[in-house]
Amino acid sequence: MSMIEVLKFGSSVLRTADELPIAVDEIYRHWRSGCRVLAVVSAFEGVTDELIKEAADLFGCDCPAAAAAYIAQGEHRTGAQLVASLSRSGIPSRMVEPHEIGLLAQGSSLDSSPAWVDVAALERFWRDSPILVLPGFYGVDADGRTALFGRGGSDMSALFLAAELGGRCRLLKDVSGVFDEDPAGSTHAHRYTALSWATAIDVAGPLIQSKALSFAQTRALPFEVGRPNEHSYTRVGHAHDEWAAPTSGAVPLRVVLLGCGVVGRGVYELLKRYPQTFEISHVVVRDVANYTDIKATTDLSVVVNDSVDIVVECFGGEELAYTLIAAALAAGKCVVTANKAVVAAHWAQLSSYAQGSKRRLWYSAAVGGVLPVLETFEMLATRQSPVRGIRASINGTCGVVLDARAEGKTLHEAIALARSGGFCEADPARDLSGRDSADKLALMINAAFGVWLAPETIPTRGIDDMAENSKGYKLVARARRDGQYVTASVAPELQQPQTFFDQAKGAENRIEIELESGEMIKLCGQGAGRWPTAVSVMGDLHAVARWHFTRVPEPPYCPSARAAASRNAEPLQASDLSHSIVIISA
Repeated sequence: MSMIEVLKFGSSVLRTADELPIAVDEIYRHWRSGCRVLAVVSAFEGVTDELIKEAADLFGCDCPAAAAAYIAQGEHRTGAQLVASLSRSGIPSRMVEPHEIGLLAQGSSLDSSPAWVDVAALERFWRDSPILVLPGFYGVDADGRTALFGRGGSDMSALFLAAELGGRCRLLKDVSGVFDEDPAGSTHAHRYTALSWATAIDVAGPLIQSKALSFAQTRALPFEVGRPNEHSYTRVGHAHDEWAAPTSGAVPLRVVLLGCGVVGRGVYELLKRYPQTFEISHVVVRDVANYTDIKATTDLSVVVNDSVDIVVECFGGEELAYTLIAAALAAGKCVVTANKAVVAAHWAQLSSYAQGSKRRLWYSAAVGGVLPVLETFEMLATRQSPVRGIRASINGTCGVVLDARAEGKTLHEAIALARSGGFCEADPARDLSGRDSADKLALMINAAFGVWLAPETIPTRGIDDMAENSKGYKLVARARRDGQYVTASVAPELQQPQTFFDQAKGAENRIEIELESGEMIKLCGQGAGRWPTAVSVMGDLHAVARWHFTRVPEPPYCPSARAAASRNAEPLQASDLSHSIVIISA
């Protein structure tokens, strides 16, 4: 059973809908770590105050039940918009209402406390979606009417649900933890890394609802307080108080972004949301004339610049991308890429950089887009029952093309549809021929079984020569281990109606992982497009940043660590690579 993570997003974090991508990144961080997530949300900044005033004008003191229902609209709106933002990023989610999970409140309509929740109902919802979004701040009374938990009541919702579910709880605020003074108004404020209950009651009042804090103490429920996606936080409920070590003013990690097309532009927009963590030093493009709104360059040599910490490769293609990735790694940089063709084709040279706690090559977006495929295999490696088989539909372009062809569109029209949705490369040949799926399958086999099958050795048949009648077909990548042998293939397969793969629509990826125990693990999510891929790339970037600032390995995801120490690995040499990068033409 996977861990449950309860995340509470307050109005200081989600001031407006523009901040929703920050919540998406934090939710994705925990999903890709193997958790089921319950995201509890407050209303956007100032909305609750407005609704309270309007309710007073409308209802006065005569109808508290109606006032409570009116005020609760704020959380409901935020929850609905967060689900929409998760959907745009390809992350499967569902909003659950307090009445759907039997979140029972005791007390008055305007100031109650949660008393009971139907845990079995939440478990049922999690079977269909790994991410649940709950409007915080209220439950329902014995008569089914809305009852508020008081100001700051979303803290109460989150902590109560974490206690009932046996999960972890993280309260996301606009500060990196609990301080002895307000850090916004004092240059001498010090952050606690851990707080005892006694000290928390004294100093955390302005930050955490006092009723919620008392509840957590009564239930002996430790929890974390911090900013989304950051490395530092305060753990409340520790045996004793601990102070954070003095900091010398950490500087943001300097990032070179290679390419600013469909995916690169998405990464660029997300990076700008974290100025305290990342600084975009250079955006390298092939033609600066196409980018009038950003400061771009064609100088490829910046990847080996001493001032650069991370290189994010979004060029695509193989030869130029590999040369740039190789040069950056040889120069000691961290590299994040979604380029499965490069990683698969040059695994012998790159594998040694993808292992261990100090790994420098990150490529989780290379397989499945936002779907945490490689992360899941790595977590399964720690279980007693190993992987027996893999079955996957992992090419978004082929999904869109097959659906369009089934509706009567020509191959040309279907490709144009995939391209307009941002799922298709300029040249779709590698997608349609199945070679893209073979690249991804090779990486999955490596992560699942600890062996390397070169993509060109995998029997592969694509959809480029299929007849118009493609209804019910999916391009399926398969692999199976039988003793010491691993067999693999990629080919179109006719699916039975209403089965797991048949229900995939468009660019959605679906994967079945069969364990030796007979257990079947199923994953589904958006496998292509700007935002799903950009969110996955950002997941790697945040993991790199957390390691950089703490020097603590990011558990439990370590892409292909077991096989990365392959006897065939050939670490890159810095001698010629760093020099040759200067003379490459864009």
